[in-house]
Amino acid sequence: MMRITKQLELLGLEGARRHAMAEGGTRAEKIRLVARVETAHEVLSALPTAEDLAFLHSGLAQTCLPHSRLPDDQEVWRRQSGRFSLVVEPGRIDDGKVSRHVGVPYGSRTRLIMLHLQSEGLKSRTVSLGPSLSAFLRSLGLPVSGGPRGSIVAIREQSLRIARCSISMQWFVDRNEAGEERKQIVDTRIVDGMELWRSASGEEWCGTVELSERFHEQLREHAFPLDRRGIAHLAGNSLGLDLYALLAYRLPKLQREMHLRWSTLHAQIGSNERQTFNLAYRIRASMPDVLTAYPHARIDLTPHGLLLKPSPPAVPKTLERGFSLIEAGENA
Repeated sequence: MMRITKQLELLGLEGARRHAMAEGGTRAEKIRLVARVETAHEVLSALPTAEDLAFLHSGLAQTCLPHSRLPDDQEVWRRQSGRFSLVVEPGRIDDGKVSRHVGVPYGSRTRLIMLHLQSEGLKSRTVSLGPSLSAFLRSLGLPVSGGPRGSIVAIREQSLRIARCSISMQWFVDRNEAGEERKQIVDTRIVDGMELWRSASGEEWCGTVELSERFHEQLREHAFPLDRRGIAHLAGNSLGLDLYALLAYRLPKLQREMHLRWSTLHAQIGSNERQTFNLAYRIRASMPDVLTAYPHARIDLTPHGLLLKPSPPAVPKTLERGFSLIEAGENA
């Protein structure tokens, strides 16, 4: 990504586009490389507007949901980052004939739905999963289609998994006066109520979700902003979305360089790989797109992990404060 940034600096947008076209061996690769250049240029040349902002709970940036479906829908998902850990238990549904587990939510669509829920959830506990979610996904360049093989089926399934699962967020609190380390556990369900339906024509899927009061309170306290333009670039890449969120949360908080080893990342993000070298390979492949989405990130790849350096935030603090004021006015 530093090379793309340098190309933009030295060659300008049109020159960088031509360079990307020359580098690409196939048409698909040319399109992908040009998209990197154009996204990086957009993020670098213009601040995000209020409409460009999405929000995420900081705990869900440090620990992530799985990238792919777990082998067993009854399986519990666990991830840990330092003092913080995430435990996700799958929920059940009863269709009148049989009660079954629906499984832990997974994949890139789950991450996009979660971003929508949390971004809209800052404004109201009741969030639309119909037209507004469709509009959100279309704004990221994703098709929203009906039918048995359409994207709405997958979105509907992941929404149900999110609504039914229970999340336990656990973290160790600083030692008390007696020198004892206290562990605080918050068990919460993201969603309290969910209603799904189709329009009279059967083509448009609609619905509403009510965030649980506890999760809503946690969200208002711990949410941080992301740039939707970067999210759009990574929309189909669950690992890329995980890394983008993690870096956007961690890098601005750093006071000095920190080396994040592959084994540590393996425990945090939503990877199912048994071997860390497989994850390292995938992270290396994803980093050019991650750093396209977050061009201000200062990171070096090392043989053993990622060297993180203090960096400007993905969304300037002034814009974050401005959004908070807008939100306060909407909720008044």
